[in-house]
Amino acid sequence: MVGSAFGLVPCQINNESVHVWRTYMRTLHRMRRIFGSSVLGFALLLSGCGSSEDGSVAENSEIPVSATTIPLQSSSSDASSSDFAEVSSDSGKPSITVAANATEPSDLVIKDVVPGSGGVVGVGDLIEVKYVGVLLADGAEFDASWDRGQTFFVPVGVGAVIPGWDQGLLGMREGGRRLLIIPPNLGYGAAGAGSAVPANATLLFAVDLVQIVNVSVPAIPSVSAVGTDLEVEDLLVGDGEAVEPGDTVSVHYLGSLVDGTVFDTSWSRGRPFTTQIGVGMVIQGWDQGIIGMREGGRRLLKVPSDLAYGETGAGSSIGPDTPLVFVVDLLRIQG
Repeated sequence: MVGSAFGLVPCQINNESVHVWRTYMRTLHRMRRIFGSSVLGFALLLSGCGSSEDGSVAENSEIPVSATTIPLQSSSSDASSSDFAEVSSDSGKPSITVAANATEPSDLVIKDVVPGSGGVVGVGDLIEVKYVGVLLADGAEFDASWDRGQTFFVPVGVGAVIPGWDQGLLGMREGGRRLLIIPPNLGYGAAGAGSAVPANATLLFAVDLVQIVNVSVPAIPSVSAVGTDLEVEDLLVGDGEAVEPGDTVSVHYLGSLVDGTVFDTSWSRGRPFTTQIGVGMVIQGWDQGIIGMREGGRRLLKVPSDLAYGETGAGSSIGPDTPLVFVVDLLRIQG
């Protein structure tokens, strides 16, 4: 049976984002043993910054995540950012041209290439972005979400990403494009990140803020029983595109037993979960139950055990022949 994409550990929904990140990194290896490769994509995203608990950055991983809380420092919004680089302002993938005489900045440098006109990012906000990252030393691109055709969801100001992002994205407006010039002490420092980012590298990012995610944590569903067939109920019908087999989706979810016991939730980790639907990467209840769901919607799934973990169950939280209940928020169909 294909393993679940979920980190099936007992958890409570709370706002202790940083603690959850540390706990998640410690349980990552155990999740891989239980659930196999279906966790791998999410694991790469989480280990992008080469945290001390999960090794170095993968070649094509997402923008780096840090499991260490670093206090926010004062940021430098520098009008002379053109001394370092120029960034295109059109609607396509941004190009970053490093200045020939660029020197290493001592502080974080911020420039709003496109100011934006929507909401303002604050500490703890979950945001959806696109980005390009290059090295100041030679202008070499080391990562770009644009090339994957996907957006990236991240909580800001809680230690989930490198300090240059945690500090540099605060105050940004929806619809904007911001240039961040990040010195090594606010990036990867002396450790670097895999083969892509050398030690003590100054990083440049062009970040497009797609949206500040405004989705409320759902109530734990009150369900008396789960039948023998998959039951699907749209609690909120979205107004975006509909999910088709093979689509990659970014979702927030809450999973509970019929008695209301929460066994897993992306909400406690502070960020959504991205997976492919309809190709066996997740349990059958998801593969079948999310098809047809529209972006912006919230769906209730009542999953019989044979479309979940069947006779074997999963870990200590889900026993054999256990039906499951999920509330799923579809934030984005990717790519």
